[in-house]
Formats: sequence, structure tokens, C-alpha cells
Amino acid sequence: MNVRAKIFQTIGLFVALAALALPAAAQDLTEEQRDVLSRANLSLNQLQQITGDFVQVGPDGSRAEGKLYLQRPGKLRFEYDPPSKLQIVSDGFWVAIQDRKMKTTEKYPLATTPLKIILANNVDLGRDAFIRDIYTQEGFVTVTLQEKAGEADGSLVLIFDSQTYDLRQWTVTDAQGLDTSVALSNIATSQDLDSKIFRVNELGTFEVNQGR
Repeated sequence: MNVRAKIFQTIGLFVALAALALPAAAQDLTEEQRDVLSRANLSLNQLQQITGDFVQVGPDGSRAEGKLYLQRPGKLRFEYDPPSKLQIVSDGFWVAIQDRKMKTTEKYPLATTPLKIILANNVDLGRDAFIRDIYTQEGFVTVTLQEKAGEADGSLVLIFDSQTYDLRQWTVTDAQGLDTSVALSNIATSQDLDSKIFRVNELGTFEVNQGR
């Protein structure tokens, strides 16, 4: 399994997306779709320093919950609730998958992963990804993306509230057609995140107690 696929199979956040360019028509958006994309970009760029809860559902129906911490640019943490011993940390340069039970850490450059798209200093989905589709249905807006420089077929769907454009969920479909979904809730701006939350410590793990 290649590096990117291993990261995103583990965290259920993003997968490496297709290396083959989509037809130019995939980027031909209507005026309404361009407006939706602009509002989606604005919403993502407003996520500067936040906390929240997440529920992850894997392709096999398995469910995991935890706490999300985000500080743009570049920093992200997924702290999984027990019984999981997993935590995912991006310190702005590395993405680290840490297993507290096994006391192991695997690191990958952030710049080689699609995480860089939403953790960029300036998020621009139309610039950094191919837009496969945009549509509104039953109170939600969905934006389907394909990364411009991936190594395995797949797609990412971002789901926003159609009124507030708050990010509610994303769903990843991998090369085998398997879906992993992550739903967000209780998103709140936080001004006092401990810098240690985003520190990759290969000798141990930092226990997060904020907001739990």
C-alpha cells in the first residue's frame, strides 16, 4: 500500500486522489456553482482555530468518535475516544499517526497529503483540486473534489449547511468504491489551544484534556 493510501485509510479523513487529470469540463461551473464554491471557500477559511466533535463511520460500518482540534495554517489533531488508542497530529510540516497502546509513531510530510488543501493558509478548492460536481439538496450543499496530484483513484465529498455554509461532513470514496464518512458537531472557536496539542512527540503522546 502506498504512503498516501495508508494515511487516509487509517484516519478516514482523506485518501490520495486520482493522478489522471479530469476532462476540462469538470471545471466548467455555472454561475450558481461558482457562487457556492466561493462561499464554501470562505467558510473553510474562517475555520482558523476551532475545536469540535467527530463521528467516523468506516466502510464496514465500524464507528469511532473523538475530538477535533484545528489551527490553520497546517495544524490539526484527531483525538479518538476510548477504546481507541489512536491520535492523528499535523504540526504544520508532518502528519503523524500515533498509537498510544503500541507506542508507535508514523510520520509523513504534510505537503505530500491532501490534508494540505484544507489546512492551507488560503483555502481555494477550485485552485487546488478538480471540482467534479456541486449541487444543493434538502438543506445541504455538496462539493465533490478530486485532487490534482494524487496516486490512486478516489473522490472526496464535502457537505455544507446550505444556509450557514458550516462544514458538516465529508465522505471519502477510495479506489475500491468504499466510503468512509466523518460527521462534525459542536464546532466552536477556541482562543486558548495549548501548542502541545499539535506537537509531534515521537517519544510519547500528549494527553488532551481540553473540552472533554
